[in-house]
Amino acid sequence: MERAGAWIKVISILIAIVVVWFFLFGIRLIGYFSAISERGLRATECGTQGCSDVVFFLNTAWTYSFFIIIPFIIPLVLVIYWSLKNNKRSS
Repeated sequence: MERAGAWIKVISILIAIVVVWFFLFGIRLIGYFSAISERGLRATECGTQGCSDVVFFLNTAWTYSFFIIIPFIIPLVLVIYWSLKNNKRSS
């Protein structure tokens, strides 16, 4: 019963992370993807002035890391790692 309670706690934390991420960043990403579908990725990232390939790559990497990796992927991985570490310790 303890193990089921621990998994329910982990799953509820993961769901909370997804919900908070969606309301803080996911809704903005919907607008971002809408702008990409209307204008294209390069025009959305670089604007009307354009930019070099290096700046385009760095802008895309920054956007991806700021909206997805840092607030979404890292917390999910940390919660899963923490839960697996605690489950191995309690076994």
